[in-house]
Amino acid sequence: MYRFNDFLLDPATRELHERGELVALPARAFDCLAYLVEHRDRAVGRDELIAAVWGRVEVSEALLSHTIVKLRRSLGDTGSEQRLIRTVPRFGYRWTGAITLVESPAVGSVPFKSALVEPAPAAPAGDAPIERAPTATASAGAMAAPEPRRRKLRALAGAGALVALAVLLALASWWRPSAHDAPTADAVPPRANVALAAPALVLPAEIDAPEDWRWLRLGLMDLVATRLRAGALPTMSSESVVALLRTRDPAAPDALHDATLAQVAALRVQPRVRLADAGWEVRLDAFGAQRELDVTARHADAVMAAREAADRLLHELGRAPGSGAQVGSIELEHLLQHAGAAMLADQLDEARALIDAAPAALRQAPRAQQRIAQIDLRRGDYPAVEQRLHALLDGLDPARDGALRARVLITLAAALVRQDQPARAGELYEEAIALRRDAGDHEALGVALLGRGVVLAQAGRIDEALGELARARIELETVGDSLGVASVDVNVGDFQLMRHRPADALAMLVEAADAFARLGAREGLAHALAQQVAAQLERVDPAAALAASERAWPPESHTSNLRMRWVLVLARAEALAASGQASAARELLAQVRDTADPRRDAGVRAGAQALAARLAWAQGDAAAAREAAAAALLPALQAAAPIAHLRTRLVHLRALRAAGEGARAAEEVRSLRDSAGTDEWLTMQADLAEGEQAWSEGRREPALERFERAWQNAGRVGTARDLVDIAAVYVAPLIEASQLDTARAVGGRIARWVDVDWHAADAMAKLYRAIGEHAAAHKAEQAMARLAPD
Repeated sequence: MYRFNDFLLDPATRELHERGELVALPARAFDCLAYLVEHRDRAVGRDELIAAVWGRVEVSEALLSHTIVKLRRSLGDTGSEQRLIRTVPRFGYRWTGAITLVESPAVGSVPFKSALVEPAPAAPAGDAPIERAPTATASAGAMAAPEPRRRKLRALAGAGALVALAVLLALASWWRPSAHDAPTADAVPPRANVALAAPALVLPAEIDAPEDWRWLRLGLMDLVATRLRAGALPTMSSESVVALLRTRDPAAPDALHDATLAQVAALRVQPRVRLADAGWEVRLDAFGAQRELDVTARHADAVMAAREAADRLLHELGRAPGSGAQVGSIELEHLLQHAGAAMLADQLDEARALIDAAPAALRQAPRAQQRIAQIDLRRGDYPAVEQRLHALLDGLDPARDGALRARVLITLAAALVRQDQPARAGELYEEAIALRRDAGDHEALGVALLGRGVVLAQAGRIDEALGELARARIELETVGDSLGVASVDVNVGDFQLMRHRPADALAMLVEAADAFARLGAREGLAHALAQQVAAQLERVDPAAALAASERAWPPESHTSNLRMRWVLVLARAEALAASGQASAARELLAQVRDTADPRRDAGVRAGAQALAARLAWAQGDAAAAREAAAAALLPALQAAAPIAHLRTRLVHLRALRAAGEGARAAEEVRSLRDSAGTDEWLTMQADLAEGEQAWSEGRREPALERFERAWQNAGRVGTARDLVDIAAVYVAPLIEASQLDTARAVGGRIARWVDVDWHAADAMAKLYRAIGEHAAAHKAEQAMARLAPD
């Protein structure tokens, strides 16, 4: 490890700490830092650094410069001072900071009585080392990967706590009518354009009307926001505003002049609605962007008055109102805005009841059917979405109904992804992109690109997926869709988990979770937290995993989607089991077994069986482990959680050998080897399985060879979880073979996790006993007792 100033850089775990606190660095910035530090004896050319970090040479120097700026900022350095990273004109960069080498903790390099204590500053659990080039980017691994690698990535992308959930989040605002299908007021020549530094924000309307009209509070808020977006004024989604206001201090100044909200949006708009004898009066007060103004419109209908007022505000701001089709029915507009207001308040039943109670002509209107499908999507009733929208699409002409058809395609595609039909979903996303690419419909295009990125990831085409996400982010930022941008970020975090880079994933997931929490996006936050649990468990940090699960507990308070609730239950059970609370974990697993839907929640149910198998094996109940593992090893688990599926296969193999079925285990080991292909991570797992099989058959030399190969691969392509799992198996054979020096080296890599992981404590207790360090062994055994399945 390398110490400089107040920082400690550990390339093996891909972590940077400042005064003991983990610094969240983007993956490329970390790779640049590590490469410059490791080659600090010379200047590094730009082309060399690009090739080392990105794995290819066609990356622009502007991107490299931007990455160096981010890195310097994280290190407290600047381009003018260049205390740590010096620019070498017309060549590249050189590390100039003073470096002190620090040995990683290893058994035998320090007294064994202190081997369980981290050296100062204490470093939290982290990743195993990962090769930076070319696998740091997987740039060659997506487009030109051999088929086994693509097969693995395809499976991984279908896994992890529902990657496609983020698409649903970005779609959450789509129940409102498209700005491109909205009616227009009389055109007015725009004034000189007024530049805004940040998106606009429309507040809930103040209503001076009888109680029956209270729905206008949110309904007109969203209508005005939609009209402003149609006039090319970036405006926060109404969902984001409602959620943001939930967290606002009631004692704060009025929202229009709130300095806190000014940090979110440069322009705040307050609608004020009054019903008078002559009809409706809608006034829009706008404040911010170094100006204050108001506009007023009057009409016999409140919705039309609000439209006219929004268009007048756009005129005052130097923007032209958006064009589109005229509204055919005022009654339909009222129904959609009323139901939309209920959805904004998260009252899905009321929204559906409003539409169901409407006359048949309104209820069967295409936009009303689209609204019902959005309600079903948020509820997790994906078959209902598919059935309704397939019929609706037949009547939507691409030329005449392009905006609505695109939204229907996107909603239907999201439901198909959730039902593990990515190929069909991809075709729908592509059609939606084609419909809106040249229409200036940034919102629809952004969400379609996001969805296509998810589908590409499921096909193992990670580089292309990241490209689509980058384009989606641009489109969503253009319209001020903070929720959509956070959805992009959480998907990027998911992709990093697929690459076995939990520290990099965690940086994105934490940022996305903070954004979702700030915006009050419950389902987005739930997804990000479930993925944080997975990332922290891969880092062997059960306390952090448990803390993440607690933020999403109880699940019914964090999502109305029944499918996602069970994902949170399983994530909580995983965190509890890793923290030594197996009884509490088993209670949750029983809930999954007894209550989760066998068809719709098949992946979660199989995941619960996989966890039950691991718990039973750790408790020494081989028969129960075998039964649970067999129940878990279904296609549903392989599709939903392929890493868990593979690890469950290893448990099943151990249980088979314990039952005296070594021959059957040997057949399954050969099958595992055949499926690994050339993929290094799968090859690592196959080596581990072959080593265990050979050792059980008394073939010690081949077994030790396979264990060593798996161990070396874990150091390059595995996570901290992989290091512990392989070391936990490898240490005992090394002791029995009297290879204590090698056992010390292996044990030294996992000693940091003795106090938090039962498998690490078990392996280290055996090692300490073997080398006569009984006090250290006793401490490890105490940790085992605390962490053991109860």
